[in-house]
Amino acid sequence: MQIAIAKRALEEPHCGDQAGCWQSGSRIVLCIIDGLGHGKGAEQAAKAALGFVGRHHYEPLPEIFACCDEALRGTRGVTMGIAIVDLEGATLTYAGIGNTRAVILGRETVRMTSRYGIVGGGYRILAPETVTFVAGDLAILYTDGIQEVLDISHYDDALRADVGRLAETILQDWRRETDDAAVLVYRNGR
Repeated sequence: MQIAIAKRALEEPHCGDQAGCWQSGSRIVLCIIDGLGHGKGAEQAAKAALGFVGRHHYEPLPEIFACCDEALRGTRGVTMGIAIVDLEGATLTYAGIGNTRAVILGRETVRMTSRYGIVGGGYRILAPETVTFVAGDLAILYTDGIQEVLDISHYDDALRADVGRLAETILQDWRRETDDAAVLVYRNGR
């Protein structure tokens, strides 16, 4: 699996932006999380959400969000984006609550949207979107610590081919200096 996560804290040592990945058979779950605010409380909320998703990654997407929303009620809450890659079906389904973002780079560039709300504080609508996701395509999930309109079209092929270097370069080039930041890069190797 070709995956890389890069993150930076605004207030060391606590980073409120987290990311994770889990695989079960032909299903891969990618997750990006931004704990509200900064510091220890943001990190605690983000890690609680990441732990919840890790324990329930096999569930349907709407249930992951709904149950995580309930589980985080005692925290300050998070914004969260989850992408489910179906390797057999060659699709990626993304849903997000809050200001997390996802960009799919394949034959076309597809920017996937998140809905308003806070996981742990309530949200009204979850609107999963599904796109074709074939071998070689890239999924980039990121928090609002990265500038909203991410454009890596000027990066050379060698950089785009190395997901670790790509994640670190995105963080370096597009990070906002006033916030925690995290980016997850996944290349479909199938």
